Amino acid sequence: MQDIEKETLLSIFNDASALNAQDMGDVPLKKEILLIVKDYFEKNHKSVIPVIITSLLKKILSPDQDIRYHQESMSGGYSGRTMDTRSVTPFLREHGFPYMQSGSGWLTRSFEQARPYTHDYAGRITPKIVKNAFLTIMDVTQSGVDPRNSLMYLFSLLIDYREKTQSPNLALPTGQRIEEIVRLIERHWKSNHSQRSQLPVIALYAVYRCLMGEVCKYKNWTLLDLESHTSADSKTSRWGDIDITDNLGRTVESVEVKYGTEITHALIKKLQDKIATSGLQTFYVLSTNEKIRPQELSPITETIIEIRRKYGCQVIINGVASTIRYYLRLLKNPDVFVREYVHLLESNSDIPYTLKKEWNEIVG
Repeated sequence: MQDIEKETLLSIFNDASALNAQDMGDVPLKKEILLIVKDYFEKNHKSVIPVIITSLLKKILSPDQDIRYHQESMSGGYSGRTMDTRSVTPFLREHGFPYMQSGSGWLTRSFEQARPYTHDYAGRITPKIVKNAFLTIMDVTQSGVDPRNSLMYLFSLLIDYREKTQSPNLALPTGQRIEEIVRLIERHWKSNHSQRSQLPVIALYAVYRCLMGEVCKYKNWTLLDLESHTSADSKTSRWGDIDITDNLGRTVESVEVKYGTEITHALIKKLQDKIATSGLQTFYVLSTNEKIRPQELSPITETIIEIRRKYGCQVIINGVASTIRYYLRLLKNPDVFVREYVHLLESNSDIPYTLKKEWNEIVG
């Protein structure tokens, strides 16, 4: 029973993670669920969410169960507290949401009364508007509203609120060898999270933040702020994922980062037109996929030479990890890079909570 409960929770949670709450279509209980989630985060009322999740999960797994009858002592009832303690509260804890330290939302006077969750329920759930919302969710779900859609919407709201209001204290390892630092960063961007492709860009940007203060070449140059990862270069007037300007404001160096993409001759030819009008001195094309097929090397080299001759731009291709490894050797202390990387993770609102938490797990 525990396995199917956890598998169902995780499946719906993963579906919700791929959605934005604003994009979900017709969810009849939107108003009530939103009110409950706001109360959960803003007033730190931890008990109502596990009770709702447990009730919806029970309805998904046992459609004939009247979820308002939440104790086995009631005629036709089931043990909501047992299900919560077994699966729901551990799930909330594992995913970084506020949870009941006691192990169950039912261990409060608000929800423990041996009476069904109908609109005459006497339990002291406060504020009253939240109580009404909770009992409406119970009533409408029991009347036939799809509990899976409701649970998916609830999860999507929880995720949205968590990203906006919470950030774990990120681990800051020090005294690591360069190889160990690169290994940690690589493990982080090899996460299974859908937004992991931002991490190599952030790692390289952290390196550049360090280089700007230590390498003479960059003394009078400016590292431009990172753009949103979802912004197209054509809309932001940027040449790469990372851009550096000289003292006259001209972009002189750019870095384009590819996640998992093989560097091929076709890719370099595609970039040639972009470089032609850029005025760049140096253009880096870096990929987390460090393998280049031998048959691609000669045509790539020929095109790079042609770009240099025609436009005066030096194109450098390499792997992301290899580049970071090389640059770290130029720094007086590679710990400054780790500090920059962690700071960027903490301050970047585009980085989801889950990826921040995974950094701690990798380091820990």
